[in-house]
This record gives sequence, C-alpha cells and structure tokens, in this order.
Amino acid sequence: MNKQYLSINEYVVTIILSLIISVAIGLVVELDLLFRSEDYINSNELKVENLSEFFTIEQLEKKLIENPEDVIINLRLAKMYEGLNLLEKANEYYKNALKYSARSNYTLYSYAIFCAKNNLFAHSATLAEELSGNSKKTNFYKAKIYEEIAKGLSKQKNYLASTKSYQIVYKYAKGLNDFKYANEIRDIFSKEYIKLADYYMEQNEPIEAIASLKNSLKLQKSAQANYKLGLIYAQNNPKEAEKYISEAFYKDPYLVNPYVFNSVLQKLMDSARLNNKNGEFNYYDSKMTRFKNKVSQVYLYKDELIADNSKIVSKKNIFGKISNILTFELKNNTPNAIDNLYIKAELFVNGNKYEIEKRVVAQTRPLDGFDELNNIQLILDDEIKFNDIKENNDIFVRYFAKKREEAPWVLIKIDFINT
Repeated sequence: MNKQYLSINEYVVTIILSLIISVAIGLVVELDLLFRSEDYINSNELKVENLSEFFTIEQLEKKLIENPEDVIINLRLAKMYEGLNLLEKANEYYKNALKYSARSNYTLYSYAIFCAKNNLFAHSATLAEELSGNSKKTNFYKAKIYEEIAKGLSKQKNYLASTKSYQIVYKYAKGLNDFKYANEIRDIFSKEYIKLADYYMEQNEPIEAIASLKNSLKLQKSAQANYKLGLIYAQNNPKEAEKYISEAFYKDPYLVNPYVFNSVLQKLMDSARLNNKNGEFNYYDSKMTRFKNKVSQVYLYKDELIADNSKIVSKKNIFGKISNILTFELKNNTPNAIDNLYIKAELFVNGNKYEIEKRVVAQTRPLDGFDELNNIQLILDDEIKFNDIKENNDIFVRYFAKKREEAPWVLIKIDFINT
C-alpha cells in the first residue's frame, strides 16, 4: 500500500517538474526571441537611413506589401513621410514598426522623438520610460528624447516644464561619460533657468525669479545670471546686489550698466558714512575706485574722442598703382591716457556701404590725455569708384571706436567729405 502511494507521489512530482521545466524552456525561448529581435533592430539602425538612398516611397511601399511586418521598411517610411510633413502617415508607420518590433528600444526611441517634435510631450515621455535596460545606449536614447521634449516646451515658453525636462536630460547625460555632451546640456539647462527667471519677473514674482537664477548659478557661474540677480536685489538689498553685480562686472563688463553699479556702490558708501562704519566705507570706496579704473579701461564714451579733418587722398606706389586713402585726425578729449583703441570707418558711396577697421593705439604707443593723432590713414577698397561720383556729391562717413576688441562699437563722429 505504502509502495503504491509512493509511486503515485513520484508520478505527480515528475509531472509537476516537467511542467515547470517546459514553462522555463518556453520563457527562455521567448526571451531569446525578444533579444534577437532587439539585436536585429539595433544592428539595422543604419539600414533605416540607408534605404532612402536606394528606394523611393513607392518602391518601399511595394516591398512592404510583400512583407508588411518588416520593421526596417516601416521605420524608413515613417521617417520619409515625417520629412515630407505628412505626419498622419508617418505616425501610422511608426506605430506599425513599434508593433512588429515587439516594442524594441530603437523603435520606442524613434517614435518618442517623433512625438516630442510634434508636441506630444506626455506620450513621448511615456515611451521613453518604457525603454528597457540600463545600458549606455538606453540612457543615450532617454537623454535625446527628453532633450527634444525640453526644446519643444521651451519653444512654447513653458520654461517651468522645460527646466524639469532638462534636469532629466542632464542626469542621463552625466551618466554617459560624454563630457562634451554633458557640458552642452549643462549650459542650455543653466540658460533655461534664466528664461524661467525672466518669466517670473514678468509675472512680478521676484522670489521665484531669485530661486531660478540661483539654480542657474549652481549649474554654471554665468555673468548673466549674476547680473540679473543683482538687478533684482538692487531694489531693496544693495549689499546682495553689489555682490552679484560685482561678480558679473568682472566676468563681462560690457553686460553691466555702469550707472547701475555706480549707484549701488554709492548707496552702500552713503549708508556706511551715515552709520559711522568707517571700515565698511573704506571697503566700498576701494571697490568704487577699482570699478572706475576698470570702466575707464574698457568703456568708451562718445565725447572722449574727437575725429576731424576727414579727407580722401590718392597715392601712387612704386609700381604705379593708385590707392585711395581716407585720412583724419583724432584727439583724446580727456586727461586720461588711452592705451588701446580700434577705429572703424563706414563710407557710403553711390548707395553702397564700405567698412574699414584699424587698431590705431596700443600699449606700446598710448594716446595721452588731450593728445592728438594726426594723419591716421585707412586704405580704401579698390572697389570704391570715386571717379563715378557726381560733382558736389558728398561722401557720407561714420566713425566708430572701441577700447577692447570684444567691446561694442561706439559712434564718435558723422562727417561729410566733399568730392
């Protein structure tokens, strides 16, 4: 009796084990097929692009009739229709590719990018989160999808949502060990926070704007974020304003309005004097001195220079070639020496504009206070045909100057040369 009972037991156990093994084998086979499908799609990514070099849409659609489940052809047709802006057809083929590829990572990625470009942001993010695995390629796909989502949101001026998307992009970008790409995203992400701050200021929400600008500075110490923070604090907190504007000024002096910085420093000096804080007064006084020195080095004001006696003369070189030369004089109208100066002349002749630039002052030969530069010569382009100008028709000239190569040009003189 016991032996019989045992043999029945063994029989049941054998059946159960067989079923378990069968299920396991089936699962392994299914997973293997899925992985093979994924490998097939990944190994043929380039073929998706290359097909367009050899086949038209009509040819590809004929091939698809023969094999409607061909993922590569469905993807290629989707991209081709997308390029033609036939979005409904493109969407149809993307869905087919997704279905027949068993939702492979590459087809999920391709369709997610399509959705993001066409403002289907929520659906694009859902597809991104469906990507399987934690490989470098998967993280790259996710980074590019969320980057496309962030770009679209930014175009719509939805900066709160775009900064959240860039945060996700930056997380994946850092994990790729691609420092160039990560730095590019960090730069864009930082600037997106500045756009968000501008939006908050338009809505009269300075606290949120300050938080956004500080988030921007955590990513990148930009002069723009520092300056905008300083401008907000300048309303009621000159100490904080000075800290941020000072940082911006020494990073990019041309970004900062010198009158604003001067006003902030003056307020701090007046407050220190009023409260008998001599140490604080001396601190801001020295900052004011350094600020003024920096301004005199980099900024140029219209009245600092006087341009005069414009003439056009002709000279013949040793080979007999005649060159036309614009000559003029330049005077430093301040007591301070100028140790660096660039000049640009714009001439308007017969309705055409011509530009000539020249560095006329360098540290080795500065223009001292109230000193003059005589007979400055700018050789004119051979294309300018002065002989064609009618009699008594003036040539219109505008002179510009700047103290640093990266500085903006400042208009210093408008002149007329009678021909």
